[in-house]
Amino acid sequence: MTLLLAACSGEIQGAGPAGTAGTAGTTGSAGTTGPADTTGAAGTTGAAGATGAGTGGSAAGATGSGGSGSGTTSGCGKAGAQTGAFQAMITAFGLERGYYVAIPTPYDPAVPHALVFGYHGSNYTGRMMRTYLDMEKAPLVSKAIFVYPDGLPPADNPSKAWDLTAAGMDMPFFDAMLAQMSADYCVDPARIFVAGQSYGGLMTNAVGCLRGDVVRAIAVVAGSGPNNTSQCKGPVAAWIVHGMDDTNVSFTSGQRSRDFWAMKNGCSTTTTQGTPMQCQNYEGCMPGFPLIWCEHVGETGHQEPAWGRVAVREFFAGF
Repeated sequence: MTLLLAACSGEIQGAGPAGTAGTAGTTGSAGTTGPADTTGAAGTTGAAGATGAGTGGSAAGATGSGGSGSGTTSGCGKAGAQTGAFQAMITAFGLERGYYVAIPTPYDPAVPHALVFGYHGSNYTGRMMRTYLDMEKAPLVSKAIFVYPDGLPPADNPSKAWDLTAAGMDMPFFDAMLAQMSADYCVDPARIFVAGQSYGGLMTNAVGCLRGDVVRAIAVVAGSGPNNTSQCKGPVAAWIVHGMDDTNVSFTSGQRSRDFWAMKNGCSTTTTQGTPMQCQNYEGCMPGFPLIWCEHVGETGHQEPAWGRVAVREFFAGF
C-alpha cells in the first residue's frame, strides 16, 4: 500500500552545549537503527529516576565511542501496564492526547529497552505512521518499545500536524509520554530515539533540538529545521534523508538541517561513502554523535525510499 503524506506547510530552520540531562534522575558515568506490524555521551542523566549511558556508535560505518554503564527506569521489573500493540491516552498541557504503542512480544521486564518515537506528517495518525515508518523489524524488534504520537492540529490549519515551539503543547506531550513509558516499562534512558517524515520530520528535528539532553539519536525523512536553535541542547546523533526532487519540502531545507547538525555535532565538511551508497558519513564528529546524510532522486520524491527504512533501523540499533 502506498502512503502519501500531505505537504508540510513551511520550512523551519535552525545550537547548544554538549552533554545531556534527564529528569528526576541521577548522573551517569563518564562516557558516552524498525516495522511491519511488530516492533551516552559524556555524563548523561537518566530520565524518571534513572541513570545510564550506553555505548555510542552508529550504523553505516560511522562508529562512535563513549563510556559505558547501566541505566534503568522505575518501570523495570514491572510486568507492563499492557503488552502488544494498543492505543493509549494521556493528559499533557491540559489536553487529552492519544498515542499508539507497540511492546515487543514476549516482553522481558528485566531488560532495559530502547524507546523509539515515530512522528507522522500532515493528515495522518500515529497508528498509520507505524506502518509507514516500518521500524519494528530486526535488528530492533526485540530490543525496543515504539510510540507513535497523534498530532492535534488546529481547526483553522489542519495541515499543521505539530507545534514545533518550545512553549507549545507538543514538547510537554513528548515529556509526558516519555515519563509514562519509563514508569510502566523497562526503558534504557541512554537509548531514546526519534524518527519522522514530512511534518513529522520537522517535529523530529524540533524534539532533537529542544530535548537533546534526553534524545540520543534522530532520523529525519524529508523534513526541515530545527528552529529555536538558540535553545537547542545536544549534540544528537543524526541520520537525514531527503529527495532532490521533493516538491513538498525543498531539498535545500534538508541541506540546512544537515548543516545544522554538522555544526552541532562538531563534524568537518569531509565525508566518506556510507551504506547504502546514497549516504555519506561525515567525518570529525564528536565521538558517539555521527551525522549521516542521504539523498536520492527519481525514486520517491517526498516519500522515504525502501532502503531508507532499513538504514534507519540499523542506525538506531548501533547505539
